[in-house]
Amino acid sequence: MRILVVAACLMGLFGALPAHASELEDVFGREVPLGQGRPAVVLYANRDTRDVLREHALRFAYDLRRQHPIVVVRVDLRGIPGFFKGAASREIRKIHGESLEKVRAMFLSQGQQPPADLEQSLYMVADTTGAPHSALGLEKGFRQVLVQALGPRGRELARGPFPEAAGAISRAISRALAAPSPSLVSAVSR
Repeated sequence: MRILVVAACLMGLFGALPAHASELEDVFGREVPLGQGRPAVVLYANRDTRDVLREHALRFAYDLRRQHPIVVVRVDLRGIPGFFKGAASREIRKIHGESLEKVRAMFLSQGQQPPADLEQSLYMVADTTGAPHSALGLEKGFRQVLVQALGPRGRELARGPFPEAAGAISRAISRALAAPSPSLVSAVSR
């Protein structure tokens, strides 16, 4: 009987894994590498906040180039009717390509070569349920982009309205990168 209960629990766990994993995939089906050694900047947006991102996000990402974070744009699709969500995801893929081209142009205009891993540094996630946004207190139809800094291990460092909190986000990432690694500290203290 215990084996049956354990098997049922495992089946439930395995059934839940794909749903959780899909939350960490971008609109191209790529895994978003949060907490895998690089800091991250996560921008929580929706269709009503797109102008703020167009005006400020690319420059912000360029200004963070020395910290080498991944940039994740989580787009809340709660306000989009179900039959238009596929079209919204296609639009997000198009915006992703345009954004990469603009970042490349920004680097070149400054006399610098764009990073070789630029495409592995920008992820756009279509959140059909808006659950991550809700968890941070963003109601359906919010009008203010929220920005969050995550450390190399995925721990939240700072959060605030964007673009107002851009400086605090940059400082939080810089402090996290300047701090010694916990594994290094434990090795040194032995």
